[in-house]
Amino acid sequence: MEVLMIVGIILAIALIVLVLIQPRQSQLFSMDATSNIGKPGYWQNKRLVKMVTLLISLALFVLLLVFMMVTYQ
Repeated sequence: MEVLMIVGIILAIALIVLVLIQPRQSQLFSMDATSNIGKPGYWQNKRLVKMVTLLISLALFVLLLVFMMVTYQ
């Protein structure tokens, strides 16, 4: 049980750090629908950081589900 909590804390801290280093993009919602057509997509800029962020968030989600099942029994 303690191992799950430690892994969860480490994954949560890693996810916070990865989200903080994500590139920021100014958004004007009135122009986004038409101005980004045909331009490079979201995943082309800093692809590795975004993929690692996605994988860590999925791992944290699965870990939290496992933690809920273990504590329920």
